[in-house]
Amino acid sequence: MITFELVTLDGVKHSEECYEVMLPTEQGQISVFPHHAPLVSVAAPGVVKVRKRATDPDDKLETYVINGGVIEINDKRVRLLADEAEHAEEIDATHAAAALQRARKMLAEADSQVHMAEAQALIERQIARIKVAELKRRHR
Repeated sequence: MITFELVTLDGVKHSEECYEVMLPTEQGQISVFPHHAPLVSVAAPGVVKVRKRATDPDDKLETYVINGGVIEINDKRVRLLADEAEHAEEIDATHAAAALQRARKMLAEADSQVHMAEAQALIERQIARIKVAELKRRHR
């Protein structure tokens, strides 16, 4: 088993032993198992999945949306430091869809590269939130 810690500005969001952690990085999705090689990486905005036991099916995964962060891995622990993280149960798909529409409007009305980048980041975050909300709904 490996310990997964998800820490946000609000404190520890998740701390538990598990079998596998799937993390979004800037190079793509990685899966971490016990005795993984040490690694420090940047976490990309996206979906984090946690498999508690090797025999757990995909519909039993714990799922979170993050806005990015820093990943630290050693043979016994995965620590993800993120500004924000939401568990699948915390996401309202209707609100996420409305937020996505607002972000798209912001992008269309952006008057600078900075505003465009901010709007694009919001769009990506809302798309990830909607994806997690849909996964939660499908597995119920």
